[in-house]
Amino acid sequence: MTRVRQHKTALKAVAWTAGIGALALVLSGCEAPSGGDSELVIGTENLGGYNPVNGYSVDGNSPFYDGLLRLQEDSGSGAMPELAPALASAQPSANEDSTKWTVKLRDDVTFSDGTALDSKDVAATYEAIIDPKSASESVDAFRMIKDVKTPDEHTVVFELDEPTPSFTSRLAVGILPSEAIEEGTPAADWKVNSAPVGTGAYTLDSLNADTAVLKARDDYWRTTPQVKSVTLQGYSDTSALAAAVKDGKVSGAAVPPRSAEKIKGEDQKIYTARTADWRGLTLPSDIPLTSDASVRKALNLAIDRDKVVDEVLGGHGTPASTPVGEFYGDAYEPSAAFDHDVEAAKQLLDKAGWKAGGDGPRSKDGTQAVIDVTYPAGDTVRGDIAAEIAAQLKPLGITMKVKAMEWDEIEKDMANLAIVYAGGEQPYNIDHQISASLHTHTKTSGVFDNPSNVEVPGADKLLDHAAVETDEKKADADYRSVQDKYMDAPSYLIVAFLEHTYVADTQGWDVPKTTFEPHVHGSDWGPWWNLADWRKS
Repeated sequence: MTRVRQHKTALKAVAWTAGIGALALVLSGCEAPSGGDSELVIGTENLGGYNPVNGYSVDGNSPFYDGLLRLQEDSGSGAMPELAPALASAQPSANEDSTKWTVKLRDDVTFSDGTALDSKDVAATYEAIIDPKSASESVDAFRMIKDVKTPDEHTVVFELDEPTPSFTSRLAVGILPSEAIEEGTPAADWKVNSAPVGTGAYTLDSLNADTAVLKARDDYWRTTPQVKSVTLQGYSDTSALAAAVKDGKVSGAAVPPRSAEKIKGEDQKIYTARTADWRGLTLPSDIPLTSDASVRKALNLAIDRDKVVDEVLGGHGTPASTPVGEFYGDAYEPSAAFDHDVEAAKQLLDKAGWKAGGDGPRSKDGTQAVIDVTYPAGDTVRGDIAAEIAAQLKPLGITMKVKAMEWDEIEKDMANLAIVYAGGEQPYNIDHQISASLHTHTKTSGVFDNPSNVEVPGADKLLDHAAVETDEKKADADYRSVQDKYMDAPSYLIVAFLEHTYVADTQGWDVPKTTFEPHVHGSDWGPWWNLADWRKS
């Protein structure tokens, strides 16, 4: 399910708490179907929040909605999957400078309320996202939209304020019927949050405080789903949910990666999905220690990222030093990786004036090398990452005081706290992936864009140019240069890209491959990302 902000867990109808890294989906009680309707029962911590205008299905993955484009399964090539036409009848076309994008729509699609999809529905959805009165959680990724025109019932034209070569990545968000748009009111309060109306394969049959029941549409435009019913059973927290899985009270749920092998049964299979979902620490800009770029570089050199991946993530990840991974092709700079070099880290700290003090923390001008670190309460994976980084930095003379907090508390002091952070919320174009992480604040920046507002010298200019550069080779060169500059003045302590893992009893079903996933994960992802395409063996 989609979560656009670090703290908005209500947008995930089936997922773990916000930001849990590699996950495992366990279908522990599903038997091979013997004909008739087939049902899955999934445990969850969060129900509701099914509004695409407020960030739900921003990447086009939802049982209730379709976007103009949709993700394809992972080919295994190492590249990011393509976005193929869904509600669009063909790939969008752009003018020469990518300021105008034209999308032709299918003429055979109906919403779950029986009304036909047309261009006015698409326009209304996108106009609502950028309407300040909607207070959309995903507006930052769509601010370049100036106008949405509908020359006929099956044509939509997006007019943009600036060249946006990567605009197709914004065309996967779920589409609402225009009648469901509640103009002038915050999207978080709309009826569709608990009564979704979309073109997707499933409808919401019922919803209460504890349970949501999804039913398959026999008139779904793309295919006829064979999984006919999905029940989402709510639990109070991750411990209760894990216990429900273990005790067989639910047929599926997400559990932390190191629990997967313990829960996995004899007839179950582990599924994995590559992701752009990275983990690391923000580094406070308002304390003497980490306001120094050379200190931030020293911290990056001191970390054994392989150990973090192996011991904290159970091997379900890839060491990372920047927000850019190999999956971005020629925009990726392979030399932008910090070696594990504790001695070099010590030398940088010494040179910066942070002197060793025996068994205690280093100090400079009477200030000790102490960092307050926080992570969202209840997120065991982020907590484990914090503990491992603290243990690795302690011999260097750096003390990390780790404390779990609620997001509302964290937001109040992000410049002074090191936060165990997650990136990759909208990764299907590199511009959003890297700019949201590294660009210093502008008037349109979101709360969680570059939380510490640390500058990588020279990066802003390169990012601004790359975002509007229509020559892909030139844009890729800009992004590689940003990564080079980051190595000299890193603004985070990034440690890994996660591999989301899922354990499932899928006997009796042919399950398509997983796709490349963003930060968000859960029942809309892993083996369930295209549940409408599950077929009986």
